[in-house]
Amino acid sequence: MTRPRDRRLPSTRTEEEIRLLTRPTELPPQPWRYTITPNLVDSLTHIADAAGQMTAAPLSYYRRKELEARAKRMRILWVVGWSWKSVKPEEVDAVLGGARLVEKREPVAEAIRRAAIVEDALAHYSTARIGGDNRLTPELVMAYERASQGTSSLREARWMAFSMRERGKLLDLHKDASKVPPPVKTLFDWTNQDPLVSKSAVLRAATLYWGLKLLNPAWRYVSVVLHHELRAGRLDANGLLMLTEATVAQRELLDTARIDLLETDDGDLTKYFELFTSALWRVLWERLEALGRARDNEEHLPWKIVAPPDALDARLYEVVERIGQAGSAAIVVGLGKDAPPLRTVQRRLQKLVSDGVLSKRGARKNAVYTLAGRDGSG
Repeated sequence: MTRPRDRRLPSTRTEEEIRLLTRPTELPPQPWRYTITPNLVDSLTHIADAAGQMTAAPLSYYRRKELEARAKRMRILWVVGWSWKSVKPEEVDAVLGGARLVEKREPVAEAIRRAAIVEDALAHYSTARIGGDNRLTPELVMAYERASQGTSSLREARWMAFSMRERGKLLDLHKDASKVPPPVKTLFDWTNQDPLVSKSAVLRAATLYWGLKLLNPAWRYVSVVLHHELRAGRLDANGLLMLTEATVAQRELLDTARIDLLETDDGDLTKYFELFTSALWRVLWERLEALGRARDNEEHLPWKIVAPPDALDARLYEVVERIGQAGSAAIVVGLGKDAPPLRTVQRRLQKLVSDGVLSKRGARKNAVYTLAGRDGSG
């Protein structure tokens, strides 16, 4: 009697892919260690220079806000595309503009709304206390994880209502609701106790990204956690980095934490630090080149668009940006208790429309305002 033929197809995975699949998903035993090499020092110096240039980039208020919004939309598209590969950029624009999608696409719209709320919470927490310590904590990491997974006790109807309020409060709801796993606490304890890593925004971000990605290899929102540290550390003060694998440099940065490095898996972070900092420098330089092109384009725009707004115009713009689309009465509510009279707001809104900063749909009491070029009605 002959043995039945083995009909299983030979594996098509490469040796590197097999190593990645069998890589441990737990932190290596301590002591963790690293060496300050010339390559690492060189990359850290370049990063500091690039970050300073990004913060000081001579862009107008409205152009900077436009670039921030574009980066945010790209990050949302990337994150939502992990679960919904069919999501389209125009759907993200529509949902962020306040529109609803057809019924069969509402699950996609809900994912976009949730991603947008987490993005706004990110901006709130990483920049709310300038000069203070607004870096990541273990509790905040778990709040991000809980919010991004959509496992909140808030039902869909309440998500819709919540999106119109202060986004930073979303993480407050979760910070005390999730227990911090012991490995995450261990990761933060080492990061905060190491004399150099604790003081370096770059190395702290690198260490946390490495550890969290090792513990949660399928959690795509780890990139949001990484972005929090880069913003809190003033390396990306205005939220202009995308971190979406849209370019080779971005892909290399996000892949550093999953590269199969025997040294790293044994607790030696030297090679990983070198790879991370080198990739981060290339990402920052890539954005600097894009900002340079944006600055050149501003030379051809009308002065009304590039002129800095006064305090009220800036507040009106930010309210419309936060809400997506709204009538004048809703905008007055969004301005808070110090809001000027409705007629004053209406005159200012009309001026911003005339200047090309806002778009207007409808007339009189039914008028709805959106940011110029971002009308979500289509």
